[in-house]
Amino acid sequence: MPFTAKRAGVAVPLVLTFLLSIDAGGQIETVRIGQGGDTWQSVELVAAGAQVTADSLLPAGFKANENIVIAVRWTDVGTGPDEFIPEGGARVWARVADGQPNDVLVDGRSSTSTGERFQIPGQSQDGRIFVFDLGASFPVERIAFFPNPADSTAFLRAYEIKVSDGRSFGTDERPIYETLARVEISNEVRTEAEFPRQLVRYIRLETLEPNPFDIAEIEVFGRGFVPRAQYVSNFIDFGGGGVRNFGRLTVHATRVSTEPDVVSDDPVQAVFQVRAGSDTSPESYFQIDLETGSETEISEEAYQNLIDRERTARYDAENWSAWSNPVAIDSTGSYELSLDFLPMPRPFFQFRFFFEGTATDVIRIDALEFTHSPPLAQGTRAEIALVGDPFPPAGVATVATGQPATLEYALTAELVGDEGFDGLRIATPGAAQLESVLIGDDREQVVVDSVVVDDSGMSLFFPSRRITAESNATLFVRFTATPLRYTTLFQGWLLDSVGAVPQRVAPGDATNLLGTNSVLVFGSLGDPLGRFDLGAGVVTPNGDGRNDDLALQYDLVFLIEPAQVDITVHDLSGRLVHTLQQEEQAAGSYLATWTEAHELPPGHYIVRLRVETQTKTFERLRIVAVSY
Repeated sequence: MPFTAKRAGVAVPLVLTFLLSIDAGGQIETVRIGQGGDTWQSVELVAAGAQVTADSLLPAGFKANENIVIAVRWTDVGTGPDEFIPEGGARVWARVADGQPNDVLVDGRSSTSTGERFQIPGQSQDGRIFVFDLGASFPVERIAFFPNPADSTAFLRAYEIKVSDGRSFGTDERPIYETLARVEISNEVRTEAEFPRQLVRYIRLETLEPNPFDIAEIEVFGRGFVPRAQYVSNFIDFGGGGVRNFGRLTVHATRVSTEPDVVSDDPVQAVFQVRAGSDTSPESYFQIDLETGSETEISEEAYQNLIDRERTARYDAENWSAWSNPVAIDSTGSYELSLDFLPMPRPFFQFRFFFEGTATDVIRIDALEFTHSPPLAQGTRAEIALVGDPFPPAGVATVATGQPATLEYALTAELVGDEGFDGLRIATPGAAQLESVLIGDDREQVVVDSVVVDDSGMSLFFPSRRITAESNATLFVRFTATPLRYTTLFQGWLLDSVGAVPQRVAPGDATNLLGTNSVLVFGSLGDPLGRFDLGAGVVTPNGDGRNDDLALQYDLVFLIEPAQVDITVHDLSGRLVHTLQQEEQAAGSYLATWTEAHELPPGHYIVRLRVETQTKTFERLRIVAVSY
């Protein structure tokens, strides 16, 4: 792997030591964050508009007399930030290039202030601009500011306050403000601007007079929950630089309301996502040579010191997985997510939450827990090919969609020390038929102790021939399956009956006996209707429990997107006598049951299966007899 120059910055990896439980074999460990585990603060990287406590995580909520400024964490960004749109921690800056601190305005102490900074004799103070970014959009109804009580005569006598909700930005990606108040003559030492409650993220204060002034604090007040918030965890590692496999994640949540007696239909949810990586920087940074356009990878620190046209950053897909598909939480309960889709093993794990709610109703996250265990292998490679065509011309196995095909799946694992596995699961489209399991170039037969087959795959267990570092060799699994889509992924996982979590298998060059380096299988184009089976084709609806109903089994193949599927019953003249089904369906195997045959007189009827795709309509007809 080429050298990657990166630094963690503020994202320092965390070692979580709290274990909710360890399985009997000592392999699977459970990390818990929140109630009964590590605190939410201990793993926090970003909290924008979120109220983070030891036991809970939820959008920040305030009462009318609570100052929002002292509830958020501030960063002084000098004369202004590089980016305005991303939400995160609160920021303060002033358009004054004097190097003086601005955070005295938001430290919650009236005894600290700008002092003599804007009281220099002979210097006009007209047009001084201060910007306060709360980091997220808060419900606000009052803004106040005032000087140090020790110098109450130095109050601001003319000013303009503008606000932005943080959701409207111009073409320059800067906030679009609206004027909240413009005062050209004021005699109030403490300035307060009250207005109907609205969402506010940015506050812009500009002076409109040349006279000296002092500001000790700005205060912001509002009522209710922040309607949108986010929380991003730090990079979690597991000590000693070791890598782990990930099992299942569970989130425990509660819907909370400030008006519990009021039934609300407003959408309220928290969405969570996870990812895993190999280092503490999911982005790679590059310097651009302005003459040649070539790029050189650099550290994040060096990247920050360059101007925009001299630099670029990209997601590091080689070392980090993409964020997972979002899982929505919309009510009180526990929500589970299998982590078997993550690349494994990996040394770092990260999660994030996005909250959406109302001023009165939000989702509170009480705890998050996930299981992990040592790797079964340091690395894995698997590929699949059609038996009889190990080196397909296109480099990917191609089969007839909707037709059974015998495939060979080859797996190679890199094992060290005590690593090893005694099982393998392969995802298949529908139930597969195992043909054989062989190991090594000499194709030694492996005795499979048990096989579990279901509609989503098959699991093979061979503890009597456990594969270890000492007995390691390439595994070859032959099975028959029926691909139903144009592209079918035969994903694999290593299994361990001793008690470790499954390890996802990566595609790659597993053997020189196959030539695909992939676990994808392509299907052929054609009719989306595969099998259409009515069994014996006879219904005797006389109530004796035998053949009272008709079971229709059918396969939809090669559908890139769901299609309209209608199943209807007609008499021999073609007249419609019953509609069994009208719905959209994706590729897959289906079972429909006709339970209304007793409503028809005896005789022969036509069952029509009709599939309407975007480009063409396909039909199949079958004859069924109704007899009493």
